[in-house]
Amino acid sequence: MTVSVAALVIVLLVVFRLLYSAAVTGPADERLQAGLLAVEDSHQAMLEMDSSLRGYLATGDRYFATEATKTSPALAAADAQMLTLLDEPELRQSVLQLLLAQQRWRTEWASAAERQVPPPGGTEAFLLQGKALFDSYEGRKEDTRAVALAAIEDSQRRATTTQWVLGALLVVVGLATLGVALRGRRRLERHVVAPVDGLLASVRGISEGRLVPPEPVAGSAELVALRDGLADMTVALRHQHEETTAQAERLQAQTDRLRTILIMTREIAGSLNTRYVVDSTVQAAVAVTDGRVLLWLLDEDGSGLELAYDSSRGAVPPLESHCNLGVGVVGRSARYGQISRGDPDTDDESAVAVPLVVGARVIGVLECFDGVEGEVDGQALSAVEMLATLAGSAIEASRLHAATERLSQFDPLTQLANRRRLGADLDSAVANAKRHGHPMSVIMLDLDHFKELNDRYGHQQGDVVLQEVASTLRASMRDGETAYRYGGEEFAILITEGGPDDAAALAERLRERVEADFKRGGRQLVTASFGIATLPEHAGDGEGLVSEADRALYSAKNSGRNRVHRAGQLVG
Repeated sequence: MTVSVAALVIVLLVVFRLLYSAAVTGPADERLQAGLLAVEDSHQAMLEMDSSLRGYLATGDRYFATEATKTSPALAAADAQMLTLLDEPELRQSVLQLLLAQQRWRTEWASAAERQVPPPGGTEAFLLQGKALFDSYEGRKEDTRAVALAAIEDSQRRATTTQWVLGALLVVVGLATLGVALRGRRRLERHVVAPVDGLLASVRGISEGRLVPPEPVAGSAELVALRDGLADMTVALRHQHEETTAQAERLQAQTDRLRTILIMTREIAGSLNTRYVVDSTVQAAVAVTDGRVLLWLLDEDGSGLELAYDSSRGAVPPLESHCNLGVGVVGRSARYGQISRGDPDTDDESAVAVPLVVGARVIGVLECFDGVEGEVDGQALSAVEMLATLAGSAIEASRLHAATERLSQFDPLTQLANRRRLGADLDSAVANAKRHGHPMSVIMLDLDHFKELNDRYGHQQGDVVLQEVASTLRASMRDGETAYRYGGEEFAILITEGGPDDAAALAERLRERVEADFKRGGRQLVTASFGIATLPEHAGDGEGLVSEADRALYSAKNSGRNRVHRAGQLVG
């Protein structure tokens, strides 16, 4: 009876072990299945967004843009569920590539499509670009789906094999134990039951996570060998567990770095503020490397780099720090467009420099110093490279926007503010003068006989004269006085706080200066005529001031040129 009970207990243990194995392996399959469904849900949301955006680009109907926006929550939810696949080593690379391909489509095409702002190549080229990016995404999606299906099949196959092996092993042990038990209770107690109880206790401890080798047993050679094998397995599992834990920590750190880069990319994707983009880039690099980071930008003439941001200090004033191309770790990285590492033996900083490359041109360098975890290398360096690639495009776009904005308000020939800028400044100055009750003036001046100068010496010489006059005006301006090129050979001067006498005195100084500067031998190349109008004496708004000053200017021309007239003193 006792032997039968012992045999029954062993069989029950076998069944329990099989059920336990099934309970452990089942959740992994469910996680893979949920991740695979998330990949499909994400793809469906992407298809809906792509269709809506293409409809918006084709028709201009905001309904399609609204429909595209409505798919964003579903896409975000699917992507969040998809992130669980990062816990599977064999799927991690495919999922990361899928997310990056998706983000690239949204950043480089979908964001612009939502604003219906195609690139210079036109709508057709823009649609082809979107199709190419979407096809790349779909390729990554199919790869991820195939890898996930393979992982599911492999998991199920391993689970089945493990169950059979484990079941067979336990059955053999149970049968062996039953056979030994039938030979005698005393022998069973002495040579089998006690050692087996100890080994089972060790197995339970291992299953509960206590990776402690079993105590030595005194029994048959088989039990001793089983104990030794279990001890070896326990030691191997302990090492594997430690290695897996370390690898998980490394993968988690890399995932955190990539998540930081993804967040930074989303933040700067729609920003055209260079300072904000630079600040976000440096902060992301600090999060990735856990060390000090400097960002250098190529100067205007391309001969060197200027320090733009220091993570330990913030934004750096212009021209504070300069680095020549090819000199030091930063200069070498900028010249050759490659990652460069400092050499302490040659007095170089112990830092790594990663170039910001846009197209085939280096526009800056990220200089990363070693953090508390050691030098920047391996996965951290790969993350910085990815960050540099994304940040370079964003910084270049913001700088081009700033340059375009400046060109829209400044005359390219004379470098003076243009007529458009005058209108904005004039409105502000008039409002300020009325609010505080002080006068303000506008001076209009025109170069006399400029057409004859162009006809005699050519338009190139005429441009030189315009530049010299602009330089004379710029050098003569004081606080509250601004010169503008109004058009052709006509200029304007805005005096934010000054009455007619102040304006007349400035105009007379400028008239004498122009007359003196452009006398060549006995020939006078050009002179200038001036018209003055003041608020509130001559007009009540900016447009009226310009009109009255212009009338006074033509009065001066009609009176013989090379003179100053005030509004109200008109001739002809």
